[in-house]
Amino acid sequence: MGGTRVPAGARCLLCRSRAAQAAAPRPLPASAPQFARSCIIKPADIAPLFPAAEEASAAAATDDDDDTDDDADDDDDDDDDGDDDDNVPGLILPGSSTCLAVSGSVTAGLQFDSYRIPKAGDAAPKPTYSWPTNTSLRIETAHDLASGLRIGSAFEMSLRPTTDQPESMTVDEATVTVGTMTFGLTGTFFSFWTGEEFAFSARLPGRNVGLIGWERDLTERWNLALSAEDTTLGTTSTIPVVKGRVPDGVARLTYTQGELTLHMAGALRDVPGSVPKLGRAGIVGATYELPILGRPGEITAQLAGAVDAPAYIGSSLDATIVSQVLTSADSSRGFSGVLAARREWTDELASNLYVSRYQLTLPLANQATGKLKIDRASANLVWTPVDGLKAGIEGSVAWSRVAIANRAVPASLGGRQLSAQLFIERSF
Repeated sequence: MGGTRVPAGARCLLCRSRAAQAAAPRPLPASAPQFARSCIIKPADIAPLFPAAEEASAAAATDDDDDTDDDADDDDDDDDDGDDDDNVPGLILPGSSTCLAVSGSVTAGLQFDSYRIPKAGDAAPKPTYSWPTNTSLRIETAHDLASGLRIGSAFEMSLRPTTDQPESMTVDEATVTVGTMTFGLTGTFFSFWTGEEFAFSARLPGRNVGLIGWERDLTERWNLALSAEDTTLGTTSTIPVVKGRVPDGVARLTYTQGELTLHMAGALRDVPGSVPKLGRAGIVGATYELPILGRPGEITAQLAGAVDAPAYIGSSLDATIVSQVLTSADSSRGFSGVLAARREWTDELASNLYVSRYQLTLPLANQATGKLKIDRASANLVWTPVDGLKAGIEGSVAWSRVAIANRAVPASLGGRQLSAQLFIERSF
């Protein structure tokens, strides 16, 4: 009366079939595709060594005046804007947790040089036109560990024309950073004003050194940097120096508050020889942002001095002249000074100008003294219609005087040099 009976053997086969299907692996769902994610490389957030000092001063300050509060907010906004200038956009590639940023620039222009050298005769260079083109490429990485420690690296190279050959590739930076420590080839901690706002200076290699450095904020305003540097390892150092028995020691202290930036640094270097000497150099520089004729602007002043350490003073333009006169065995003492100003006429148009003096004295045999002086003035007008693109016109005049007994000096180093340049730059 019931349904059809299933034989016992058949029931066992059915059970085994169902068990086998249950044990068979199920196909995994398709994994979601991975894409590169955007990231920003910005200065590591490291607490100051002495935060209590700033907290005490902040607690002692009164905040009853609303205007004072507004000014403080404005200062904070200015600080944020300054920090944004150091931020570099990048990408985190699939399967990686390291932020990678690639940037660079291409600069081209038309340059005219004219010389007026008394008593040089036919040896004086003729007026010339040139088409300087510079390119640079920078690769930077940053990785923040779970502990908060920052591991990073930077590599930058540039291709620019030189006096010896049409183009020459140089390595401007190759560093590894671990927290507050920096190792490798990079700019010296000693320098302050580099003249990067001027095309004549920017297209020349900056002063870099082999470096082991440490940098840390002491408070919210004060920053201390210490480094051991070797100027002979630099790929862009043009002033001849003797390799010391120990690296040069550099200490730098900077102060930043609102519109003011103050830079103070000193360097000591070993000068080997029959009578070893101690070379030394010092620098004081400041930049102050203020309105100029009703528009945003800034003024920068710098003064540096050196005894048996000429590589630490002067600009990259001065170094191109000094390197043709000085030898690594020369004893020297001298100073350099710069006064620069910038004014923004509109949001897209700005002008820069500076004047500088470089002076070096060389004690020679028979109580003779050699002297080298370079006075320079330069101004430009720069148009920046969009981020990453700028064009401008720039002019420069330099007066150099070289008086060193019994030493051959190129005729182009004496007298006046007048230069002008039209340039355009695209950065990415």
